[in-house]
Amino acid sequence: MSSEPDGYVSEPSFPKSQQADAEGRGRARHTHKERTYNVNFGSNNPGGGAGFRGETGGSAGGGADRHQGDRLIHQIERIEFRNDKDILALAKAINHLGRELHLILGMRAEELNGVLSQYKGKWFTFGAQSRIKARLVSAHLKVSAEAAKALGVGALKMAHAFDRHFVKPEQEAKQKRNGQQARPTFTIGEN
Repeated sequence: MSSEPDGYVSEPSFPKSQQADAEGRGRARHTHKERTYNVNFGSNNPGGGAGFRGETGGSAGGGADRHQGDRLIHQIERIEFRNDKDILALAKAINHLGRELHLILGMRAEELNGVLSQYKGKWFTFGAQSRIKARLVSAHLKVSAEAAKALGVGALKMAHAFDRHFVKPEQEAKQKRNGQQARPTFTIGEN
């Protein structure tokens, strides 16, 4: 077991001919001499490691992920259509994925806008226009966030259409066959 702390990234090792270069004689191939630590805030990783896949037993969709996206995609891919509950589970999983993507992309667009609007370039190219240009750049990411929102809403619409076109007619046919009256529906303005 090494004495390095969790998340430590070691310096690259060079062959003997390149070590002289790395130590300052001749042309240096590696200029970053500080130790680098990978920090993962809010990790779902119970082992406490750096949060890389496979480092502490995590895998795609496992505990090492920072968000639920990989798990949701894996869940969507695994669903087999055997009954109506599977179709509703698919709609629910796609809706959750769309919500997560919408939230992440929307926040990243705001962060990008904030960073770029503070950029100070050469006076003849930027200046006060950097805020306008930042909004133009981040608007593309906001469009992607809206597309992710449409993904989630489309899944809900698919579930409601399935209910309307397949489930309700099946229930009504079963009730007619058994001689039962249909349940009263919600109405407004009728007596």
